[in-house]
Amino acid sequence: MFIFIFLAAFAAVALAGWIIYALTHPVLAGQGILIFLCKAAGVIALLSALGFWIGQGFAQAIPGFLFMAGFFFAANKLELRWRSW
Repeated sequence: MFIFIFLAAFAAVALAGWIIYALTHPVLAGQGILIFLCKAAGVIALLSALGFWIGQGFAQAIPGFLFMAGFFFAANKLELRWRSW
């Protein structure tokens, strides 16, 4: 139960920080949120793939790992495209 409280507090602090940043740097914040969403989706895909791997087997986890790789690849491409990030 403690981990959920920690994750909720982390998300709240991150969101508050992003809101402050968005008010001062609106264009960069839009780029940053897109990169952040790609990385967050990659982490969620990784966790679900690990759950499938532990629960059912590696063959069922392969699509999750592919989604994870795709999201991280997209985030890296966006970071290379926007040098100021």
